[in-house]
Amino acid sequence: MRRNGLQGRPNFVTWFKDHVLIVGNVHQDLRQLSYGYIAVRSYGRYDVNGFRFRSTIWEDARPLAATCNTGVVTTAIDDDGRETIYYGIIKDIFELRFAGNKDLRVTFFYCDWFDPNRGTRENQFGMVEVKPGELVRGQDNFILAHQCEQVYYMTYPCSKLSAWWVVYKVNPRERLHIPDDDCYRQCLLEDEENYGIIQEDELANSFNVAISEALDSLVGDPNVEVVKKRKRGPTKKKKETLNGILGKQRDKLILILMIIDK
Repeated sequence: MRRNGLQGRPNFVTWFKDHVLIVGNVHQDLRQLSYGYIAVRSYGRYDVNGFRFRSTIWEDARPLAATCNTGVVTTAIDDDGRETIYYGIIKDIFELRFAGNKDLRVTFFYCDWFDPNRGTRENQFGMVEVKPGELVRGQDNFILAHQCEQVYYMTYPCSKLSAWWVVYKVNPRERLHIPDDDCYRQCLLEDEENYGIIQEDELANSFNVAISEALDSLVGDPNVEVVKKRKRGPTKKKKETLNGILGKQRDKLILILMIIDK
């Protein structure tokens, strides 16, 4: 999609518009795209595929954000069928709106991609690591939003591994099953069917309870002898009399005087 065609040839936009005018049987959406009138809008956040993505421009302006949602991953397949996984960071989010009767929009992520050869590796524990200093050079920075999944990059606490980040793949929200009240009631019905719980119908007529007879039935058997447990009283401590204390002190004093006289 060069602005100026290669070697004097028309660019793709001009060629596409002229080609649609020549060809009669063209889909209406393609005809609207050929008009070439596009309005571009930049967003800080975008929800797609069960993920909430954010651009680094949006997160840099909010350093206290609780999460980091700028990491993306996508898979590319070449002509030989070989797959290559690309990890990147969203720099900006663009929405292109094509003028016409139908509301045609498409969203792109403008990303910095880590080099899949020199900037991506798998360690001995099976974890994928990326190197922020090794990025893909060139103009292939755009990708369709619906082609991405979300990842999170974690740094190592060790300074020797500070050049590498660990990749953690985020689980999309729409794949998390959150049970509601209907699911809870359905589980109860399944349990009742499995365990064969039977609930009898309530009685059609009411009945009365004789209170006096019920109280008489609570009286114990008079022939049964009830043995009362004897309570242990508090232990009594021996108290020394005043004369006893004075006697002991007197004996000690006499013994001291005898030792002094010797």
